[in-house]
Amino acid sequence: MAASYQTGISTSPTNLLQTIVSWLTGQGWSVDMSQAEGLTWRVHIHKSGLYVNMQAAEDTVIWPKQPSGNWDAGPGYGIGLYLGDDFDAGLYWSLQGGRPVRTDGSTAGCGMNLPSGPVAAYHFFDNGEDHITIVVERSPGIFCHMCWGPSMVKTGFSDDFPYFSASSSAYRNTFNDDLHVDRGGINITAYAPMSHMDKDPVTAGSVHSTAFVRVDAISFPDRWVGNCNNDDAQYAYTGRYLRCALNGNPESQATCDEDEFPGYQYMLSRVHQTAFAGALILPLHCYVLTDPGGRWAPVGYPPSIFWCEGVGHGYAAGAIYQIGGLDYMLFPHFAVRKAT
Repeated sequence: MAASYQTGISTSPTNLLQTIVSWLTGQGWSVDMSQAEGLTWRVHIHKSGLYVNMQAAEDTVIWPKQPSGNWDAGPGYGIGLYLGDDFDAGLYWSLQGGRPVRTDGSTAGCGMNLPSGPVAAYHFFDNGEDHITIVVERSPGIFCHMCWGPSMVKTGFSDDFPYFSASSSAYRNTFNDDLHVDRGGINITAYAPMSHMDKDPVTAGSVHSTAFVRVDAISFPDRWVGNCNNDDAQYAYTGRYLRCALNGNPESQATCDEDEFPGYQYMLSRVHQTAFAGALILPLHCYVLTDPGGRWAPVGYPPSIFWCEGVGHGYAAGAIYQIGGLDYMLFPHFAVRKAT
């Protein structure tokens, strides 16, 4: 399909998810299920072997109780997301085939934490090759997001590595309580996709997974890897770690394996111009730990999403930044390639 961009407003998490489905259908995706399920709206949609599973919550939970008896998040509002490789209408929304599985057997995922009512704006991007980015201005100046695609941009491997990411982990997906501190994608704008952003304030330094990549079986037989930093299933640990080159946002700078793979931590104060409007646009390279204590191997980067600190340094959110004849829409901490 041709590249596509759509913007507008929505009235609730369910309305937003229904709008996403309608837009994706126009982009050639096939809907396997889109229907109410209690206080949630359940969606399963696929294209070319890539199966996307989403659920919108209205003052309820999205993710089921873990084997430990804990909940990822209490009742609230949001949209949950994970990818798989099959659809079975007889299975619960979070148990579809090919899903990311934590070490306790539960499903790993992420999503957007949303307000109960209208949002300021949404932005839908399709780069024309089924890489989807959803950015939501949940309240004026505060952005959250989710994205997915059939393959990372390849860096020396032959297999397709599907990926998905969002602004909140399952632990924060419907969090609707006093946060005590600022949280990206909830009461302050979200950090860049694929990067760490969802620290647990109770267990200081523990980061919950907000991004997943399905790697080849040689790297990891269980396939999906996530960007938590604790080998406990409650943080969505699947048995291997994923890392992004942007391992230095304010909530995770001291927690996530710095210097063990090429990253941007030494560029954090050097990515924008002071003499004139402008900022670097850099790919969000990702790495997988092939074996515990072993080496970090590159797994590529999403083709449509980039780290950029242009907003607040000569540009406003939603502005178009052109480089080499290509258009990028700017949001705080990241840019999305606007191919239309």
